[in-house]
Amino acid sequence: IAPATLTVTADNQTMVYGDTNPTFTQTVTGFVNGETAETAGVTGTASGSTAATETSDVGRYVITGSVGTLSAANYTFMKADGSLDVTARPVTVTADATSKTYGDADPDLTYQVAADGVGTSRGLVNGDQLSGSLTRVSGEGVNTYAIEQGTLTNANNSNYAITFAADNNAFSITPR
Repeated sequence: IAPATLTVTADNQTMVYGDTNPTFTQTVTGFVNGETAETAGVTGTASGSTAATETSDVGRYVITGSVGTLSAANYTFMKADGSLDVTARPVTVTADATSKTYGDADPDLTYQVAADGVGTSRGLVNGDQLSGSLTRVSGEGVNTYAIEQGTLTNANNSNYAITFAADNNAFSITPR
Protein backbone atom coordinates (compact mmCIF):
# COMPACT_ATOMS: atom_id res chain seq x y z
CA ILE A 1 0.00 0.00 0.00
CA ALA A 2 1.47 3.34 -1.09
CA PRO A 3 1.22 6.38 1.19
CA ALA A 4 -1.35 9.06 0.37
CA THR A 5 -0.19 12.59 -0.36
CA LEU A 6 -1.04 15.57 1.81
CA THR A 7 -0.82 19.09 0.42
CA VAL A 8 0.72 21.76 2.67
CA THR A 9 -0.55 25.10 1.37
CA ALA A 10 0.87 28.42 2.55
CA ASP A 11 -2.14 30.48 3.67
CA ASN A 12 -2.71 33.76 1.85
CA GLN A 13 -1.89 36.80 4.00
CA THR A 14 -2.21 40.59 3.91
CA MET A 15 0.01 43.29 5.39
CA VAL A 16 0.10 47.07 5.28
CA TYR A 17 3.08 48.70 3.54
CA GLY A 18 5.74 49.46 6.16
CA ASP A 19 4.67 46.74 8.61
CA THR A 20 6.63 43.60 9.34
CA ASN A 21 5.55 40.39 7.69
CA PRO A 22 2.72 38.50 9.38
CA THR A 23 3.29 35.06 10.84
CA PHE A 24 3.00 32.62 7.97
CA THR A 25 0.61 29.71 8.50
CA GLN A 26 -0.16 26.63 6.48
CA THR A 27 -3.17 24.43 5.86
CA VAL A 28 -2.76 20.68 5.39
CA THR A 29 -5.35 18.94 3.20
CA GLY A 30 -5.82 15.52 1.64
CA PHE A 31 -6.36 13.24 4.64
CA VAL A 32 -8.10 9.96 3.82
CA ASN A 33 -10.31 7.58 5.77
CA GLY A 34 -11.67 10.41 7.91
CA GLU A 35 -8.29 11.09 9.49
CA THR A 36 -7.08 14.41 10.85
CA ALA A 37 -3.54 15.57 11.54
CA GLU A 38 -3.89 14.30 15.09
CA THR A 39 -5.32 10.86 14.26
CA ALA A 40 -2.87 10.39 11.36
CA GLY A 41 0.07 10.98 13.70
CA VAL A 42 1.42 14.01 11.83
CA THR A 43 4.48 15.45 13.57
CA GLY A 44 6.78 18.36 12.85
CA THR A 45 6.09 21.80 11.49
CA ALA A 46 5.71 23.42 8.10
CA SER A 47 6.95 26.89 7.21
CA GLY A 48 6.61 29.68 4.70
CA SER A 49 8.80 32.53 3.51
CA THR A 50 8.64 35.48 1.15
CA ALA A 51 10.99 37.95 -0.45
CA ALA A 52 8.69 40.80 0.69
CA THR A 53 9.79 43.04 3.58
CA GLU A 54 8.42 46.18 5.22
CA THR A 55 9.99 48.19 2.38
CA SER A 56 8.31 46.19 -0.39
CA ASP A 57 5.93 48.26 -2.54
CA VAL A 58 2.20 47.67 -2.66
CA GLY A 59 1.51 44.51 -4.66
CA ARG A 60 1.28 40.74 -4.49
CA TYR A 61 4.22 38.56 -3.45
CA VAL A 62 4.65 34.79 -3.34
CA ILE A 63 4.69 33.06 0.02
CA THR A 64 6.84 30.03 -0.70
CA GLY A 65 5.50 27.08 1.23
CA SER A 66 7.65 24.36 2.70
CA VAL A 67 6.76 21.01 4.22
CA GLY A 68 9.45 21.69 6.80
CA THR A 69 9.81 18.76 9.20
CA LEU A 70 6.32 17.30 8.71
CA SER A 71 6.09 13.54 8.71
CA ALA A 72 3.47 10.82 9.10
CA ALA A 73 3.63 7.06 8.64
CA ASN A 74 0.92 6.80 5.98
CA TYR A 75 1.46 10.08 4.11
CA THR A 76 3.93 11.96 1.96
CA PHE A 77 3.82 15.72 1.74
CA MET A 78 3.89 18.22 -1.11
CA LYS A 79 3.90 21.99 -0.81
CA ALA A 80 1.80 24.70 -2.44
CA ASP A 81 2.57 28.41 -2.39
CA GLY A 82 0.32 31.21 -1.17
CA SER A 83 0.35 34.97 -1.65
CA LEU A 84 1.08 38.03 0.46
CA ASP A 85 -0.82 41.16 -0.53
CA VAL A 86 0.91 44.37 0.57
CA THR A 87 -1.76 47.07 0.84
CA ALA A 88 -1.48 50.87 0.91
CA ARG A 89 -0.64 52.47 4.25
CA PRO A 90 -3.39 54.90 5.33
CA VAL A 91 -2.26 58.44 6.17
CA THR A 92 -4.19 61.59 6.98
CA VAL A 93 -2.75 64.89 5.82
CA THR A 94 -3.89 68.06 7.58
CA ALA A 95 -3.04 71.53 6.30
CA ASP A 96 -1.42 73.91 8.78
CA ALA A 97 -3.45 77.08 9.34
CA THR A 98 -1.68 80.09 7.87
CA SER A 99 -2.32 83.68 6.94
CA LYS A 100 -0.98 86.67 5.07
CA THR A 101 -1.55 90.39 5.06
CA TYR A 102 -3.61 91.77 2.18
CA GLY A 103 -1.33 92.49 -0.79
CA ASP A 104 1.54 90.23 0.34
CA ALA A 105 2.61 87.08 -1.51
CA ASP A 106 1.14 83.80 -0.33
CA PRO A 107 3.36 81.90 2.12
CA ASP A 108 4.22 78.27 1.49
CA LEU A 109 1.37 75.99 2.47
CA THR A 110 2.55 73.34 4.91
CA TYR A 111 0.94 70.24 6.35
CA GLN A 112 1.24 67.52 8.96
CA VAL A 113 0.90 63.79 8.46
CA ALA A 114 -0.81 62.19 11.43
CA ALA A 115 0.75 59.03 12.81
CA ASP A 116 -1.35 57.04 15.27
CA GLY A 117 0.64 53.91 14.50
CA VAL A 118 -2.09 51.37 13.83
CA GLY A 119 -5.36 53.07 12.89
CA THR A 120 -6.59 55.38 10.20
CA SER A 121 -3.37 57.37 9.83
CA ARG A 122 -0.31 55.29 10.36
CA GLY A 123 2.28 57.85 9.29
CA LEU A 124 5.01 57.80 6.67
CA VAL A 125 7.67 55.08 6.94
CA ASN A 126 10.95 54.02 5.35
CA GLY A 127 12.08 57.62 4.88
CA ASP A 128 9.26 58.19 2.38
CA GLN A 129 7.88 61.63 1.59
CA LEU A 130 4.86 62.93 -0.23
CA SER A 131 5.36 65.01 -3.36
CA GLY A 132 3.53 67.98 -4.82
CA SER A 133 2.00 70.89 -2.99
CA LEU A 134 -1.17 72.11 -1.39
CA THR A 135 -3.28 74.80 -3.01
CA ARG A 136 -5.89 77.20 -1.70
CA VAL A 137 -9.17 78.45 -3.04
CA SER A 138 -8.45 81.53 -5.14
CA GLY A 139 -9.21 85.02 -3.91
CA GLU A 140 -7.27 88.03 -2.71
CA GLY A 141 -9.81 89.86 -0.57
CA VAL A 142 -9.72 89.94 3.22
CA ASN A 143 -11.42 86.64 4.05
CA THR A 144 -10.77 83.01 4.95
CA TYR A 145 -10.14 80.41 2.27
CA ALA A 146 -10.01 76.64 2.18
CA ILE A 147 -6.71 74.87 1.68
CA GLU A 148 -7.00 71.93 -0.72
CA GLN A 149 -4.91 68.84 -1.44
CA GLY A 150 -3.72 70.29 -4.76
CA THR A 151 -1.02 68.10 -6.31
CA LEU A 152 0.05 66.47 -3.04
CA THR A 153 0.37 62.77 -3.73
CA ASN A 154 2.48 59.65 -3.24
CA ALA A 155 6.13 60.06 -4.14
CA ASN A 156 6.60 56.28 -3.82
CA ASN A 157 4.31 54.39 -6.18
CA SER A 158 0.93 53.91 -4.51
CA ASN A 159 2.25 52.87 -1.10
CA TYR A 160 0.00 55.36 0.72
CA ALA A 161 -3.75 55.90 0.78
CA ILE A 162 -3.97 59.63 1.46
CA THR A 163 -6.96 61.18 3.20
CA PHE A 164 -6.84 64.97 3.11
CA ALA A 165 -8.49 66.59 6.12
CA ALA A 166 -9.90 69.75 4.56
CA ASP A 167 -10.28 72.86 6.73
CA ASN A 168 -12.41 75.53 5.08
CA ASN A 169 -10.91 78.28 7.26
CA ALA A 170 -7.24 77.29 7.19
CA PHE A 171 -5.94 80.25 5.13
CA SER A 172 -6.81 83.81 6.02
CA ILE A 173 -6.01 87.18 4.50
CA THR A 174 -5.93 89.95 7.07
CA PRO A 175 -6.28 93.71 6.45
CA ARG A 176 -3.14 95.72 5.70
